[in-house]
Amino acid sequence: MRSRSGLISFNLTGRVSHRDKSFVWGRTRMPHHFEFDSEHKILRLVLKGDLEGEEFLRLNTEIHAQAERLQPLAGISDGLAIENFNVTSPTLRSVALQGSPYPIGIPRYLIAPTDYLFGMARMYELVGNHSEGKLQVVRSLQEALADLGVANAKFERVSE
Repeated sequence: MRSRSGLISFNLTGRVSHRDKSFVWGRTRMPHHFEFDSEHKILRLVLKGDLEGEEFLRLNTEIHAQAERLQPLAGISDGLAIENFNVTSPTLRSVALQGSPYPIGIPRYLIAPTDYLFGMARMYELVGNHSEGKLQVVRSLQEALADLGVANAKFERVSE
């Protein structure tokens, strides 16, 4: 959704706010980090705060670098702590069309706890799942781990 003044963003508390593009695109405000469960070889990207389009465009590159280094058997992008999702549909589609940052055949999960995030993650899944079909949208970490058959994951923060 756009307004004349710029981007319309959706606050996950249900508020809609208007922002000028130069303010939104000019900075990255979303802290994130990677965690790894070495026993089950699961890479987890933990997203927090505001997710802006510019940051979203860089995430695949960062995931790819960590996946090359750690050689995970599964990947989880955890959106439980996202407060504002300010990514346009064209940006979402562009990133989804880049393909998976993980090697072919690796199961991947997008955790989207709110209805809005779940809808956006499903759009990403529909565009980006291609023929391998290893990307799934779930509501919780427990749901992703259950699908992987993991009951006792122990994630530790990855040094950058």
